[in-house]
Amino acid sequence: MRYQYFGSGTILIPWAIISFINNNISLGSLLLGLYIFTLLAKQFLEPKIVSNKIGIHPIFTLIAMYTGFKFLGLIGLLAGPIILIILKNVFANSIDKGLANSMIDRL
Repeated sequence: MRYQYFGSGTILIPWAIISFINNNISLGSLLLGLYIFTLLAKQFLEPKIVSNKIGIHPIFTLIAMYTGFKFLGLIGLLAGPIILIILKNVFANSIDKGLANSMIDRL
């Protein structure tokens, strides 16, 4: 597993602060804008990329990440999609046949 300790903010934020201190407002503003753009792009693209890898719709991946984060914190952010995958595999037969049809078959 690859761990990532530093992001783009590690360079861009101090650089922007130094630019503001040196009265280079335009460069500082551009650097902060670039940081915000990369941050937002990552937040919107990450669920899409994760969902393509695991075969689950992006909105469900995002919901699982958010729910996991709310219940378990940072560990839940990773555990949420894993739990979703497990539930999807457990209930795959019911999902494929349709929930109502599978319930009728059990009766």
